[in-house]
Amino acid sequence: MVSPARLDRVLGAGGRRKAGVNQDGVCSEKDRPRFVIVHWNRPAECLATIRSSIAQIPGLHTLVLDNNSSTANYETLRGLLDSSVEILRFQENKGWGPALNVALRKWLNEENSRYCFISAHDAELASDCLARLQAAMDADPKLGIVCPQYPDCSVPQLSPLHGVSYKFVNPPRPGYVESIDVPHGTLMIVRRECLADIGLFDERYFAYGDEHELGARARRQGWEVGLIWGAIVANPQTSTPSQWRSYIFTRNSLLLVHDYFGKWAVLLRALVILGNMVWHAIFPPENDVASSACARRRGFLAYFAGRIGPPPPSQ
Repeated sequence: MVSPARLDRVLGAGGRRKAGVNQDGVCSEKDRPRFVIVHWNRPAECLATIRSSIAQIPGLHTLVLDNNSSTANYETLRGLLDSSVEILRFQENKGWGPALNVALRKWLNEENSRYCFISAHDAELASDCLARLQAAMDADPKLGIVCPQYPDCSVPQLSPLHGVSYKFVNPPRPGYVESIDVPHGTLMIVRRECLADIGLFDERYFAYGDEHELGARARRQGWEVGLIWGAIVANPQTSTPSQWRSYIFTRNSLLLVHDYFGKWAVLLRALVILGNMVWHAIFPPENDVASSACARRRGFLAYFAGRIGPPPPSQ
């Protein structure tokens, strides 16, 4: 992994990345990354994320993927966006990975930039976040995917018993690149060669967990996945209904464990989930609702029934 000292040399004074520029001070096309943001019914938050990203990398090539937001929210966002920002509206909610794959295929086939940022519509970026992520990629060609840290200093880890869980640590010095099992999903940067090698998002997941699967696949195929300390992103809210999240989290946790640890491991994971469901039925969390508990049960059954992709309309 790259050292903080080397990252500092790439970033230069003031924490800004030393970019390749032409005689007019404009980044070359290959040096200027693509920024893809998935939007659903949160125009104000999406606009704030876009403005923050462009402030960090002027001239950033930005594409908004609108997952069939309401007409009012879509028109609000489109009316606020600068003309330089592209927007592609889908006629259905494609989820996370399937929507991003549309943009990533085009990026791989028709563009030549080295990196692509992938962002949620409500990502709150620290002022040097993107620069630190890109500097880490520049400094270590073995890094295929990197993500920033969350303010709570959580580190994602993948295990057969718990799927993706989080440990909370005292943060090392800014610039340290920590090798991780899977990335945080709110914001990440991917290397062109990595995606060309490992493929795109697994569309069976639809959302929530497909970013983890992509990172686990990258590691399996020899790429490094890193968390950049000092590059900070917050994700204070989500617009996904809780029943959707409960259904998808449960089903996709089982799917991920099966994919990376096998059929016996997924049975152990299933027992853990069953135990949690029984516990929550007896002692329901204060912030939980009956519909979410029901959705978890449906997600559990959906995995064993082989139901993949988007959740059913009843969720």
